[in-house]
Amino acid sequence: MTSQKTPQNTTRTISKAIFQTMVEKANDGIYVYLDDRFFYVNPAFAKILGYPVRELETKSLSDVVHPRSRDLVEKHYGEQIRGISEPERFDVIFLTRRKQERIISLSPSIITLSGKTAILNIARDITERRRMEDTLESSNQFLNSLIANSSDAIVASDLNGGVLLFNRAAEEITGYNALEMLNQKIKIQSFMKPGERERIMAMLDEGNSDSPRRLIGEETSLFIKDGSLIPISLSVSYVYQGENPVAAVSVFRDLRPLKEFQDKLRESEQKYRILVEKSEDGIFVYQGHRFKYTNPKFRKLLGYSIDELGRMGLKDMVRPELADLIEGRYDKRIRGEKVPEQYEIALADKDGLWRAFEITPSVIEYEGRPATQNVIRDITERREAEKALRASEAKYRATVEHTGTAMMILDDDYTILFANNQMERLSGYAKKDIEGKIRWTELVHADDIERMKRYHKARRSGNKTVPSEYEFRFIDKAGKVRNSFITIGMIPGTRQSIVSIMDITDLKRLERELEQTRKMAILGEMSAHVAHEVRNPLQKIKTGLELLSRSQADEERQKRQMEGVKSGVDKLEKFVTQILDWTRSGQIRPRQYRISNIVDGLVFNCQEKLSASGIAVETSYDPQGDTIVADGVQIRQLMENIIENAIDAMPEGGTLTITTTAIEQYTFTRHKDSSPVDAVEIRVRDTGLGLSQEDLKKLFQPFFTKKTKGTGLGLALVQKVVAIHGGEVTAVSEEGRGAEFIVRLPRVLEGSVDIQPSENRA
Repeated sequence: MTSQKTPQNTTRTISKAIFQTMVEKANDGIYVYLDDRFFYVNPAFAKILGYPVRELETKSLSDVVHPRSRDLVEKHYGEQIRGISEPERFDVIFLTRRKQERIISLSPSIITLSGKTAILNIARDITERRRMEDTLESSNQFLNSLIANSSDAIVASDLNGGVLLFNRAAEEITGYNALEMLNQKIKIQSFMKPGERERIMAMLDEGNSDSPRRLIGEETSLFIKDGSLIPISLSVSYVYQGENPVAAVSVFRDLRPLKEFQDKLRESEQKYRILVEKSEDGIFVYQGHRFKYTNPKFRKLLGYSIDELGRMGLKDMVRPELADLIEGRYDKRIRGEKVPEQYEIALADKDGLWRAFEITPSVIEYEGRPATQNVIRDITERREAEKALRASEAKYRATVEHTGTAMMILDDDYTILFANNQMERLSGYAKKDIEGKIRWTELVHADDIERMKRYHKARRSGNKTVPSEYEFRFIDKAGKVRNSFITIGMIPGTRQSIVSIMDITDLKRLERELEQTRKMAILGEMSAHVAHEVRNPLQKIKTGLELLSRSQADEERQKRQMEGVKSGVDKLEKFVTQILDWTRSGQIRPRQYRISNIVDGLVFNCQEKLSASGIAVETSYDPQGDTIVADGVQIRQLMENIIENAIDAMPEGGTLTITTTAIEQYTFTRHKDSSPVDAVEIRVRDTGLGLSQEDLKKLFQPFFTKKTKGTGLGLALVQKVVAIHGGEVTAVSEEGRGAEFIVRLPRVLEGSVDIQPSENRA
């Protein structure tokens, strides 16, 4: 049996299909929530959250609602199910499948499905609308803040003068508060001078909505609350609705501070102009390579009139070869490039005379354009004075540098500020290592420092009794001590002193030698006189002894006594002979000799004495330095005295070593100005008792001896023979470690030429 639908059933089927289609095609999201999950979601809701419909129907609200909105949703849903009245619509933050936040407005309704309570929700995505609202709110807040905090007064009014907006700056300027203005107690026209508002409105009426007329920066005035009339800068425009103006917006600024500043500026400019006009320095403004302003002093210095200078530039006054440089500096300064802040310049005046100026330029704005303001000072006379001073300084510096005396300038703290060339030579330091780096106390012997410091301090305290000339000991870079004579004085007006130092080492040595020579001459004269007076009686005694010894009997005891007397006479005669040898004039008879022959002969003659004392002799002769042109007799005496002295120093035996060495081009210290010559060095070394350092200093003095039977003339005679031959002799010794005599002699005696070999030449 075929079933047939009744018209009522058919209508219901059609209605269901229509509603289903509407839900599926709806723009708003629709979902049914049952048993804590989505029972049904339409495509629009699934699209909002980015899920497939089937996947979303497996989730609950806690899976898609933002944690911040979960409590809100549960609260509203719970109260609706319990029948408590709730808002018809509320906003919830959902999370899309990509975890993006969407703001959705929900309209929930209670329905029954299969006997259970469910919630049908209409969901509308309002995210973009909310963003626009937030943006608009922020914009409104910004505009309100801008208006409220503007330093300019902002006032809006209707066309009748009623106030619609009155910001804080308007309150501060006018003295009125916004509340009384907005309550329409005061109209805009109350602020303005009679007819001023009508004038401004008439100007604005000339415009329209398509081409509005605006008043910008109009300088006018208004009345404030205390009745005062103040200057303002006013800008006004209409606000149009459609084609008709409905309000006017005014922005104005209080010009009182500006007017006060302008008044002060005018006063300052007036003072500045007076100052510039009366200045003793030349002042000019330079712009576009032309003089735009010149003060009277500048015109007087150069002799030009205002009109003449107005047609000129610096290039017309400077030397032609410097014109590009000077004008180039101006261009660079205007561009902000680095150029000298001050420099000197020579300018020619109207008569063509050159004068020196010191110029100080700075960049300014003049008549709306960049320019330079320049201050110039005439330094012609100063430059001439400096030139003369430099010439004077150069003269005195040349004098100081080329003087034969070491000179320096000392500061209060002992620092050497200046040292001349001679000071370099005396000290051994270079100037760069002296000036500003060394204190003069570093160049003074330790024993003289305290005395000189006292002088230094006393001199600066004005003590007139401080010596300005005295002797002290100078220490050079090598540590060598030099006897010096200082002349010192204060430089007027300062705490500095100028010093000159003369090296008197050689002078002191010559003085000592001269004194020694004088003493020796007196001693020599006396000794020669004594020797002559003693020698004749000695000869008579000696002759008498010979005769007496022949007439006496051959008794042994008398013979011994006679021999003792004769031995004493012989020693006395030898002593007298030594005195005469030491005091003789110094004449020599040079011949060529071999030193080895002289030494070997002396050693042979002393062989018995050497053997008795247990002394071994070692000799070494340099073949290149064995021959010498000298007085053979004197050289033999010299060597004999040294050898005898060495033998006497070794009573317990030892070794006597004699060597000769050739020295090429040797300069003898006793003759500083002499040229180097070939020399021979003779060394005689013993291993005897030695000498103390104190005895060593007196070793060559006449009559000084440490021997009980010595005369003290042997080594004095050695020194004299060496001096006669233009040589030098020294001795080195330590107590208990023997002594060594070093004799250096020219191989050819000065002035002796064509010398024939002597008989003892090998």
